[in-house]
Amino acid sequence: MRIIPAFLLVVSFVLGGCAWLSGGEADESAPAAMPQAEAAVSEDAPAAAKDTKKTQVQAKSKKQVRSEAAIRADLDKVGRKLASQASRTVMPSKASKQVKKVNNEYVATYVEIDTVNVTTEMRPGSKGQYVGVVRYQEKVYECRGKSRQAALGAQCVQTRSRRLSELIRYDGRAWQY
Repeated sequence: MRIIPAFLLVVSFVLGGCAWLSGGEADESAPAAMPQAEAAVSEDAPAAAKDTKKTQVQAKSKKQVRSEAAIRADLDKVGRKLASQASRTVMPSKASKQVKKVNNEYVATYVEIDTVNVTTEMRPGSKGQYVGVVRYQEKVYECRGKSRQAALGAQCVQTRSRRLSELIRYDGRAWQY
């Protein structure tokens, strides 16, 4: 029984259109005004298309105007940002050292990123893109003591270091990492 009213409702919309819902007489005058508006738009369309093509060409030329020195300067800035971000997020850090018992003493270790000695290198890629290499050093420190508290408060000594290289790419507008 429910199928028949639903079927009649669908058929009435298809045959009658949606004019029943929109109000009726005001819609009958709308189709007469539409061809005039469409004619005005079609006459202005070639001019509008030319304007958009000009702005696209200007935007592309502005991208190409960007010099290699400016791109290299951006790479240096992004490289320093990456190293400082790694320094803030590395674990175990100086603020939260990792403590282990080794033989009869406790050893507290932490990792520190050298943000001062960050080097960057830019290599050409394809289609105006570049590949950037960001190099920095990760230093591991150890602090030794007879107890856990003594190790956390002891003088720390650098035991080893590791050189890290990160690759990032330039997509024509910004460095992506």
